Amino acid sequence: MDTNNVINKVQKLLNVFYVQQKAASSVTKCWKWNINEFTNNQVNHRYAVLILNRTISQKQEFIKKIWNNATLRIAVDGGMVHWEKFVNNLPVIDQTTMKLPDLITGDFDSITEDVLEKYKTKGCKAIHTPDQDHTDFTKALKELNNYCIDNEIQMDHVIAIAQSSGRIDQILGNIQTLYLVREERLLHPETKMYIMSDDSLTWLLSPGDHIIDIPEESRRVKGCWCALIPVGEVCERVTTNGLKWNLDNQQLKFGRLVSTSNTFDGSEQVKIKCSHTLVWAMEIPSLTNVHSDKENC
Repeated sequence: MDTNNVINKVQKLLNVFYVQQKAASSVTKCWKWNINEFTNNQVNHRYAVLILNRTISQKQEFIKKIWNNATLRIAVDGGMVHWEKFVNNLPVIDQTTMKLPDLITGDFDSITEDVLEKYKTKGCKAIHTPDQDHTDFTKALKELNNYCIDNEIQMDHVIAIAQSSGRIDQILGNIQTLYLVREERLLHPETKMYIMSDDSLTWLLSPGDHIIDIPEESRRVKGCWCALIPVGEVCERVTTNGLKWNLDNQQLKFGRLVSTSNTFDGSEQVKIKCSHTLVWAMEIPSLTNVHSDKENC
């Protein structure tokens, strides 16, 4: 075969491959977020629940269902103490139905020794993670990932029960963990990570398009808040649809514009297109026992 013909054919194949790769890299990814599964406690996918070292403020019935229906249940250090208090405050008949944690993790500086030993005796697996370069939350996610690898399963969702009030360093530390999930691949790339705090959910929006299904209660209750926050970097371009104060290809940046205390316009979905990573947070009133003075629309 003529050498020149071979070279030409190879060059054509390379050109085709280059065009295909360039086209693929230019495709904007679209993420779909349906949090109605959590608010209605009808999650039909594999998911894990983590209890962090904060008071559990959500409604008892909600926590009972989301905990017992989880594929994996993890108590993180002092979160084990809060979980036990939650269970002990349930009616006696309900206490017997609550499943034990599958894992108890952390550096164990917050959990009491008697509580730890009590649940180890009950058969709960305790994993000591003394590394001080990461938070117990981050280390717990690493152990969760190890569990998934060892058992050859993939979680669709991970929900961390936490708090967004109190110490600012711990709040920011939890946001840092959301970034580490992606940057250090703490979980499978297709696993969605959420932080649930009181009556809200928080997660990261990666660059691209996002469609978020808004629960009816968040659309109905007047003044239900939501926020788009650029943490760690400027988001050069953000366009939204479905918010009371939409953004139109605008920049979000600390010291300039940050979209806090926004709310919904009543649409069933919020659509967001962002050039850089954003933190998205939104209120879901029915999660918490705290009575709101907000009025229905």
